[in-house]
Amino acid sequence: MMNDPNINTSFSPKIGIFWLIMENGVPRFLTDMVSVNEGEQYGDSVTWSGHYDFWEKIRTQKKTPLVSRVPLWSEYEEWPRGRVIFNKKHNHFVVYADKKILTETGKQELTSTFSLPGNQTIFKKDGHYVSVRQITI
Repeated sequence: MMNDPNINTSFSPKIGIFWLIMENGVPRFLTDMVSVNEGEQYGDSVTWSGHYDFWEKIRTQKKTPLVSRVPLWSEYEEWPRGRVIFNKKHNHFVVYADKKILTETGKQELTSTFSLPGNQTIFKKDGHYVSVRQITI
């Protein structure tokens, strides 16, 4: 666990990973997130989790209710996805995502879901997160 007194967590922003999935005909975000203080140091940034590991964890759950059935029948890289990190050097959050997610609605949903401060959040397309599914928000 990381504890950095320079990070203001009074508004409880989160970092982590996400997908935009289609479930029962409705697009929704599937997320794995933690507070910034619970994240992992990675250079000048604080990050959390890995897409593949989380997807496989959901896929293999036996005793607890699934947060989504989508991982049972599809692969993690099929869906638009992304990551929220905190850049300590510049004191802001960065949302890296598939461009399909970076609509005004998508940005608003992610800002709300991760409790991100609008004046400290940057959204960036990332070629690493390119999906084959045609889904928009």
